[in-house]
Amino acid sequence: MSAPAHDHARAAYDALAPGYDTLTSGHDHDAWTGTLEALAVDAGLRGRALLDVACGTGNTLAPMIARGYEAVGTDVSAPMLDEARRKAPGVRLVVADMRALPALGRFDLIFCLGDALNYLQTAEELEAALDGMRRNLAPGGIAVLDLNTLRTFRALYSGMLVAPSPDRVVVVEGRGSPDLPSGGAATARIDRLERLPSGWWRRVRGEHHHRHHPEPAVRAALAAAGLECRSVHGARTTGVLDAPLDDHAHDKAVYVARRGA
Repeated sequence: MSAPAHDHARAAYDALAPGYDTLTSGHDHDAWTGTLEALAVDAGLRGRALLDVACGTGNTLAPMIARGYEAVGTDVSAPMLDEARRKAPGVRLVVADMRALPALGRFDLIFCLGDALNYLQTAEELEAALDGMRRNLAPGGIAVLDLNTLRTFRALYSGMLVAPSPDRVVVVEGRGSPDLPSGGAATARIDRLERLPSGWWRRVRGEHHHRHHPEPAVRAALAAAGLECRSVHGARTTGVLDAPLDDHAHDKAVYVARRGA
């Protein structure tokens, strides 16, 4: 299989943007961000300036703003940010590739959630993204990241998920293997089916290329980027966190890192 195009994540989310909230409608974003905020506080979070990297349609921005955070959001996809503006009017939203984050400020907290880091295909890309986050953190600032585990790769990328609504259906078709090795890559085809005024339907398709990043690789990239890994947790679909992380039992891996003073 040939390597995905350099802008594969942008193309995939440009296609998915109007259907992203249909796909994630079952997620409790308020509870999840609250759980992650508590981890950040335990790691030393003090201020309330937030940078949400790969913020998508604003599902993690909105609850944090409601908690009193001053927030900035970035995403590689302009159509995703168009959706976010409806949830976070007046918030600064910047189209940016996380592999080359611009200087956006000095933030107390950075989120990079929704398995966005799994779109990065190499150790060099992962390190570049984390280095950009470090440069945007204030001294002592905290970064919270989540990634898909090997368990999720083997299940999601070898199966099918259907998320329906009255006028839209989103279908995720995994094209990977239930025996994917650690560090392996997989592709999912996501179809957004839209009901037209005529009663007919149209299909918009995107290809999502993910790579599994095992814990040693993430820890190494954090260290190379100058971030101290403070804790690693495994998350289940219920939102419950455990430690240590078990790549074969948990659905998400959560990393909490700190920039030095």
